[in-house]
Amino acid sequence: MRGTRNQITDPIRADRAVSTVVGYILTLGITAILITGLLTAGGDFVSDQRNGTIRDELQVLGQQLASDLSAADRLVRAGGTEVSVTRGLSPEVTGVAYRVTVEDAVDGPNVVDITLRTETPDVSVTVGVYLGTNVGTSTGGTVTHTGGDVVVVLNGDHLEVNRV
Repeated sequence: MRGTRNQITDPIRADRAVSTVVGYILTLGITAILITGLLTAGGDFVSDQRNGTIRDELQVLGQQLASDLSAADRLVRAGGTEVSVTRGLSPEVTGVAYRVTVEDAVDGPNVVDITLRTETPDVSVTVGVYLGTNVGTSTGGTVTHTGGDVVVVLNGDHLEVNRV
């Protein structure tokens, strides 16, 4: 028989099965590396977007509270003796609880800093507001509350920010 080759002992035929398996394994390995890279990059992107969204929402809530403090301050300076301004704030931002701190700023007299902060992820926003009326508590100092509805009231000679 002319031209017949033994398929078992033919070196060309024996190597062909190995190259198919090696090619398949290399394709799977490269695909796994690419997918892992995309998931890692996508996870960082989503985390950055979430932090940015939280920061934006905290900024809006801080501006709303600053507006309410300014309104209460204007009422007091106009001669109001019973001042109460209520604000319905969200208890969470993008599913994360936050804390509100109101304290005298180091920037100067009559400036109040409103700081809104989340713990996880750690995002903080500070909004400053100029007031002619002091802000504090009956014992003086800083006011800190968890997020949610608040009321700004006149207590004696100062404004207080309390939870509703």
